[in-house]
Amino acid sequence: MKSLAPVLVMVYDRLDSLQNAIESLKTNELAKYTDLYVVSDAAYKDEHEEIILKIREYIKTIKGFQKVKGICWEKNKGSFDSGKDAIEYIFSRYDRIISIEDDILVSNKFLEYMNNALEYYKDDKRIFSITSHIHHKKNLIPRNYPYEIFPIKMFNPWGTAIWKDRYESIDWSLGGIEEFLKNKQKIAEFNKISPHLFPLLQHMLMHNKKYTDVMICYDMFKNGKYTLYPIKPLSVNRGHDGRGEHCGKDKNWQNQKLEFDFSPKMVENIPYSPIIAKNISRAFFSYRSDLINPILKKLKIYTLLKTIYKFLFESKKG
Repeated sequence: MKSLAPVLVMVYDRLDSLQNAIESLKTNELAKYTDLYVVSDAAYKDEHEEIILKIREYIKTIKGFQKVKGICWEKNKGSFDSGKDAIEYIFSRYDRIISIEDDILVSNKFLEYMNNALEYYKDDKRIFSITSHIHHKKNLIPRNYPYEIFPIKMFNPWGTAIWKDRYESIDWSLGGIEEFLKNKQKIAEFNKISPHLFPLLQHMLMHNKKYTDVMICYDMFKNGKYTLYPIKPLSVNRGHDGRGEHCGKDKNWQNQKLEFDFSPKMVENIPYSPIIAKNISRAFFSYRSDLINPILKKLKIYTLLKTIYKFLFESKKG
């Protein structure tokens, strides 16, 4: 059997979520042939130390994989650097990786799909990454669409896989961002991918923060790259119970159903579908009041970004 990609699970203080994520991974037949890494960030508050200690003790008890290793930081790095440093550690040993956060549940064909796609598209440089997730809204995929996968220009961290060469190509310095921010046409094109991207990019820059998925989306946009998606969800996010970082409460996301016993077929030179891309962008736009606005309000930037959005886009209508 060809060597399989290792799986990285990222956790901070949610032991129950981590346990559920691990159990879902173990439903996969390929789990017993897979190396599992769990990265645990250190506490940034004294009151978190007890639960983080319990998490690290739990990591030592995990069975059902070819190998299990905990990556336990001694000092708090924050979610961005904790995940990034763990990925770079794994890439010093492997040429590909599958990663999930602790609030992700996966189907029983998750590992099969991810490994198949990583192998099949390793030489297709259009494909930057693989995701196992798709938006919960119905009718995103046209009835006559002939494939079980599709590429679009949006990165999705809710179950992702990537090769070392693609990951190392990311420009974390956001090169060209000053010119981009002055170009309304480019901004409009970027926001067509999904209407939350530019506001979150703006917030990140204004407050000197780092949002991994937004930074990667910008890099993909700049370089014309794609993420490969399945037409049915092979992972779901259970962090919309109010505990997830940057996730508001949302019953549609929280209760999204997994697709079991579905392993999408790979297709050579899979074509880009503007219709699907438009449908997904509209799906995020349609749910802005239920998903995006609660996030922005939680970050206390809703009013500011609403003003920016009106200036950039609604002013054109006049």
